Amino acid sequence: MAKDYYDDMQERSSWRAKTEGQRTKPSRGLIWTIALGIAICVVVIVIWYQFFPALDSKGGEGSKPVVELLPTVEKISDAPEVVPVLAPSAEPPSTPVAGSIADAAVIDTQARSLSDRPAPVRSANSVTIQYADHLVAAGEDLASIAAMYTLKTQTLISVNQIRNIQAIREGVTLKIPDRDGQLYTVREGDMLSTIARKYSPSLGWKTLQEINGLKSENILVGQQLFIPDTSSASTSQLTDVAPIQFQKPASGTITTLFGQPYINPATGTSESITGILLVGNWGSAVVASASGQVVDAGYEVKGRGRFVVLSHEGGYRTSYYHLENVEVRIGMTLSKGETIGSIGTSGTSYDRPTLFFSIEQSGIALDPTQFF
Repeated sequence: MAKDYYDDMQERSSWRAKTEGQRTKPSRGLIWTIALGIAICVVVIVIWYQFFPALDSKGGEGSKPVVELLPTVEKISDAPEVVPVLAPSAEPPSTPVAGSIADAAVIDTQARSLSDRPAPVRSANSVTIQYADHLVAAGEDLASIAAMYTLKTQTLISVNQIRNIQAIREGVTLKIPDRDGQLYTVREGDMLSTIARKYSPSLGWKTLQEINGLKSENILVGQQLFIPDTSSASTSQLTDVAPIQFQKPASGTITTLFGQPYINPATGTSESITGILLVGNWGSAVVASASGQVVDAGYEVKGRGRFVVLSHEGGYRTSYYHLENVEVRIGMTLSKGETIGSIGTSGTSYDRPTLFFSIEQSGIALDPTQFF
């Protein structure tokens, strides 16, 4: 009996061991079922947060609005205004809507008002002359261009060395200085100091040097200098366009250049001369500077003295003052070089025979020395 008991015990123990081993090892199907359930829960949670707004943490009801944060763009003060370009409509509305683009003023970008023209800018730390280029537009002339830049007409004539006013037409480019003045061509024996004294006692050679941006006081014959605050006349682009050529009206020395200050014999006041003074010898002939017709002649006790005025083609006029005697009369047609009279001092208190000679075109005085 004892043996059977022990055998029965052994059999029970082995059976118990098998049963416990089976319980500790779950089946594969169960594991996959659990994993699939977890995955489904995760997907459901993700979908919930993705497509449904979160509840208010305080009230628990309602949804928070989704606010899109865009980068802040700062407006640049000097940036050009961007105007949207609208595609043309096939059938534009017959009545424009108030406040729409149709109500906006039409701006011609090709045409610029006079105030829009850029003027030459003078540096605050330098007195050196500055220039800008101006392309002459249709309908503009020297007077309107000078007014545009608040300059004298004579300044433009001198800086651009204009001989023919009529050559100023659309398409021509002019140099525009930042102040009034004239262009001077250095002659033999000139120095900055003597040039400055000729035009203004208060100018000073150092100022003249700074204005023209010169590194030293040395200047060369033929060099061009800008003389400020004077009037003048006469550029290579327009120099050869003159339809007529002039010659020196008398032999002698030019003592006063165009634009220099001088005492007007008629008024006794100092002003810028609109021609030149030429000193010669008694009895020297004064001739027609170019072919033309005598349009005026006469005598002034104080001022022009005995004078003659000729009219030439191209709108030019030449004047001859302070003659000793006159050999022509109004209406006569003279050839170039034909005698008008002789040099003298009539109408003045000059000690030496002096001829005042001027050239003008369309009422604008030009520098005679640019023509001969």
